[in-house]
Amino acid sequence: MKDDKLYVELMLSSSNPHVSFLALSHTIRKEGSIDPETRKEALTKLVDAYEEICRNQHLQQYA
Repeated sequence: MKDDKLYVELMLSSSNPHVSFLALSHTIRKEGSIDPETRKEALTKLVDAYEEICRNQHLQQYA
């Protein structure tokens, strides 16, 4: 699996991707053992994945 799709798959595997997004973002923000640049990269990938999920759900809704 490509690294950029990991967060998409992780959130879609939960019963509620929106709650999963909130929990993951909170965990990444509160994790003290990672440097700020790594945290920023992880949050950026997470937000990108969440936007992809929302876009796909929106398209499915109007298909």
